[in-house]
Amino acid sequence: MAYTINKTDGTVLTTVSDGTLDTTTNLSLFGKNYAGYGEALNENQVKLLENFANTTSNAPNKAIKGQLFYDTTLSQLQVYNGTAFKAVSGSIISGSQPSTGAQGDLWYDSTNEQLYVYTGSQWLLVGPAATAGAGVSGSIVKVITDDTGTDRVVLQLTTSDSIVAMVSAVEFTPQTSISGFATVKKGLTLSTAITGNKFQGTATDSDKLGGVAAANYVRSDAASTTTNTLTIQHDTSLILGADGDVTFNQSGNNLRVTNSNADGNIVFRVNDGTGGGGAGSTALTINGANAAVTVANNLNVTGNLTVSGTTTTIDATNTTIEDPLIVLNKNSASVGDVDIGIVFERGVNTNTAIIWDESADSTKGPQDGEFAFIYTSESGTTAGNVAVTSYANLQANLLTGTATRSQYADLAERYEADAEMEAGDIVKLGGDKEITKTTVEYDTDVFGVISGQPGVQMNAKAGEDATHPFVAFAGRLHCKVKGPIKRGDRITTSTMPGIGQKAELDNELCSVYNVIGRSLEDKSTDDVALVEIVVGKA
Repeated sequence: MAYTINKTDGTVLTTVSDGTLDTTTNLSLFGKNYAGYGEALNENQVKLLENFANTTSNAPNKAIKGQLFYDTTLSQLQVYNGTAFKAVSGSIISGSQPSTGAQGDLWYDSTNEQLYVYTGSQWLLVGPAATAGAGVSGSIVKVITDDTGTDRVVLQLTTSDSIVAMVSAVEFTPQTSISGFATVKKGLTLSTAITGNKFQGTATDSDKLGGVAAANYVRSDAASTTTNTLTIQHDTSLILGADGDVTFNQSGNNLRVTNSNADGNIVFRVNDGTGGGGAGSTALTINGANAAVTVANNLNVTGNLTVSGTTTTIDATNTTIEDPLIVLNKNSASVGDVDIGIVFERGVNTNTAIIWDESADSTKGPQDGEFAFIYTSESGTTAGNVAVTSYANLQANLLTGTATRSQYADLAERYEADAEMEAGDIVKLGGDKEITKTTVEYDTDVFGVISGQPGVQMNAKAGEDATHPFVAFAGRLHCKVKGPIKRGDRITTSTMPGIGQKAELDNELCSVYNVIGRSLEDKSTDDVALVEIVVGKA
């Protein structure tokens, strides 16, 4: 009867007929009454004993799942998984490195307490990185709970039990304090507990340097802007141009600006809205060939202007001089030896001049001479007396011998008062005479303020101050005012006779008809005092 051969899981492997040798697997299976079974049986025993030992290329070709095979090429025991043979790695425990091994073999170094794997050519350390007794070292994955109760996964970089740095994908504060890590930053955070702990080597970029943001440093390879003071503590302070053409340097107490190019000008330009791209206009040019200075537009000199050349030429349509006095012949050391004045060039016609004619009357004292309006042949540049060709006419609307200058600042006229007035009293038209003191608030009949020292006196001979005081209509003078006043406040009448007060603009009574003027100074007290005002300015 044939044999039915079953596998361990109960499935049928094969059926062996009587008197036959079955080679379905790598072991020989023989049927009932098979002659010569002894040799096949013994060979099966040997194959099992050596686990079908052979070269890699001669691995069993009829293997079944679970079958062992010793690869003599790799010196490695393998097991068949139903598809292919896979290595059964061996673990070696030894205090010294094994002399041989198969790829994938593990060796536990019992001396240093470290695990190795064989690559086929060398033993490669798996871990730990440090030998026994050196403490924990290496990159260690840790879960840290933050102050919100959330677990955070970090990578700890540890050396000899000391955490040098942490790597995290988020920023958080540990719930339980960790030395050196009050806050774990996003990215790599170095421990503050290790003195001198820092990156060593060359960095390609940095957010800050010395606690200052990288964007706040002035660059040398690109245009930069600073909002703070730039100090250069070197005498050769600043050099401009690709070839160092322009220098700013300190020489003693002097600042020197130098254009090193031969005959090169120094040009000052302003952005006055003209020119393309805001190029503006040239304001001043210093000629490199002769050091001449050219001002392209107006020149305003707030200090003294001294011209030491031979000739001063002004080529302008209009010349305006705001100074009240013009001094001619200022540096003359002599007394009374030259004529002084202004000569008018008239082209082909005889020149005219307004001069102090020193030779007009030499018999007088130190004040010799007279003003003269003349025709002259002199150009005005010749030293000495001016030759009078003839005298010119003087035309005017009105000439008076009394000076018209004014020492004080108001315009006033005399009016008859119904009582004696004081300087600073506010008056109106009315009373028994022409004027009387105001006595009501916001009086629309207000007329003026009594002036103690009028700048211009009109109707001056109408009477005396006691009966006909001067009433100022315009200009600045002192006025009696009660209560606090600010500079610029408008002044109106009050219920106190002749006394003013601040005009409240939101008062329905306030109008241009009852405002006498505006204060020119502050007054903080409540009493009555004189305050300088300008009359006639509502």
